Amino acid sequence: MKTSTAIATGIAIVAGLCFAMPTLWRVATNPFPGIYSIIDPVTGETKDVLKVKSLLGEYVVLARFGGHGPWTGPIYAKVMGNGDSYASPPLFQQDRMVSALSLDEIGYLYHTPGNSDSRVGPSDTGYISSIASFGITPLFHRPLLAGGNERGERGLHAYTPGAGERKVTVSTLNYSPRMIQVGISSVGDPDNAVDTDPLSPYMSSAASCCFYLPAQAAAPLQVKLEYRWLPKGKPEVLAMTLPANSDADELLILVQADGTMGVEFRAPGKDLDPTPEGVRSINGKPYPLPPAAERKARLAAELARRKRFLKDMYRLRDKGTGESVEMAYQLRYLIDEYEKTITYLETFSACTGTLATCDKQATAAARAP
Repeated sequence: MKTSTAIATGIAIVAGLCFAMPTLWRVATNPFPGIYSIIDPVTGETKDVLKVKSLLGEYVVLARFGGHGPWTGPIYAKVMGNGDSYASPPLFQQDRMVSALSLDEIGYLYHTPGNSDSRVGPSDTGYISSIASFGITPLFHRPLLAGGNERGERGLHAYTPGAGERKVTVSTLNYSPRMIQVGISSVGDPDNAVDTDPLSPYMSSAASCCFYLPAQAAAPLQVKLEYRWLPKGKPEVLAMTLPANSDADELLILVQADGTMGVEFRAPGKDLDPTPEGVRSINGKPYPLPPAAERKARLAAELARRKRFLKDMYRLRDKGTGESVEMAYQLRYLIDEYEKTITYLETFSACTGTLATCDKQATAAARAP
């Protein structure tokens, strides 16, 4: 049987599941740079999927289309102009306040201020994608690294490793209810440093490369954790001692619920093992998830969003908007997938069993003719 996370992730990709979270910073004049995430409405896990940076008047985009693993890319992107052609006809009349970022041939990212209509509909999070790997999906946006350039970004920084050193990636797992930004540096050489992405409460970062360690450590290594509680916290430093060097190729920075921090090597073979509840784990610990009450609220909010979107699709169909073959096919596909998703979420929401049991019931209901 598929795990609950696999089922929920598949539904999220097809139907564009996500959850509205409050805006934490005012959107800048340039609305696109930032990190974009979706939220699994069943497990509550936040998954980063896009990272957009400005580049000489255009943009470079990194992606994690499955919401896991390191950032990949780059993908080059540009803002759509009035005379530019889109790859598909619009479902909605786009509001003049909306702007669109074209991601090469992959799809589009729309900025929808004030919940205004994009070509694929509104988004109360301020952003919505139309990308093959995501579907039509509202996205949650947060700013990039605050207070300077990202150290160690994609393996590029001021440090030159020696012949007797090896590289490791660094990930942060935030189990706390606060936003945080974390980096790590060597006490012996501050240029040997790497930053992980700023994190919302209860989420994990993509693996950032690279931090360098002695290939054969003779003694525990002294490091500094450099962190900031967001959005207004001041930079702070915490001295740490890494455990004896191991063969692991990733360091995990753990931010506990009370704000205390620790660092450990990621043990091979411990990644993605399902917990008894069916959620993903790392090093024998569940990935950071919000409390049960918040997960329940996220599921209810997403179910309401899906129903509103389905009503919009019904209205478009009944108005005869889908006169072209392409438009009619797109509407039929969206309606079918959203009906299945709503059935899944309604069944799951009504279930009182374990996550795995409820997932099995909801999946069967969604697949029923």
